[in-house]
Amino acid sequence: MTFDELFDKIRDGEMNRHEAKKHFSLDWIQTAQNYIADVNRGSRINIPEIIYGEYKTADQCIEIANALLERHPRVLISRSPHNGAIVSHYQDRYPILESPNLLVIGNLPKTKGCVLVISAGAADHPIVAECDLTLKSIGVETVLFEDRGIAHPTRVLEAVKKGMEKDAAAVIVVAGMEGALAPFVSSLVPLPVIGVPTSVGYGFRAKEAALTSMLASCAPNLTVVNIDGGVRAAVVAGLIAKNRQD
Repeated sequence: MTFDELFDKIRDGEMNRHEAKKHFSLDWIQTAQNYIADVNRGSRINIPEIIYGEYKTADQCIEIANALLERHPRVLISRSPHNGAIVSHYQDRYPILESPNLLVIGNLPKTKGCVLVISAGAADHPIVAECDLTLKSIGVETVLFEDRGIAHPTRVLEAVKKGMEKDAAAVIVVAGMEGALAPFVSSLVPLPVIGVPTSVGYGFRAKEAALTSMLASCAPNLTVVNIDGGVRAAVVAGLIAKNRQD
């Protein structure tokens, strides 16, 4: 479990001192045939463990997930090509949330804090869904607006207003093509903005254009993750939101 969940259990009397100490032990590493798992990382850095599944087999993902689920209420599996097999393995035992790029296996935590997520186009949906599920697994509410590109700038304003009304602590902007939505949103909000350039586009250097544009922006409150980096953006924004509530 994450540090916040551990703290809440101690505070509410659901866990005694002896039980809590086990989570802060130095027994961090669990080794098996296909993995070396840092089973206490979630308690240290306050986010669920994330398995990068792109080059792992279904059996490898399941073996690692089993080790983590023995100690934690949820695990994330990112970019696995074997979602169907993994879902089939766990669906009778755990709640599962699924998107094209991410699986969340296990129970979601209570929400604490809020992040606004805005995308430029419908083609950005897989990365938006990745951000949304990651934030939910961290325990942060999402205010989500898709297809709000600056081809018609007024449609961005509704999203920004709603995010401000919900007291969002940070904004994630997901955009491909030339990535212009990120600096535009940054100019409208007194918040940290995390730009996620996507590999959506066509023509010369299309998959790099949004990244280059966002990095070159003059908006001082905009920072940028790598191309299609929805999980990383959501983790950073989620920690900003949760720490703001403390």
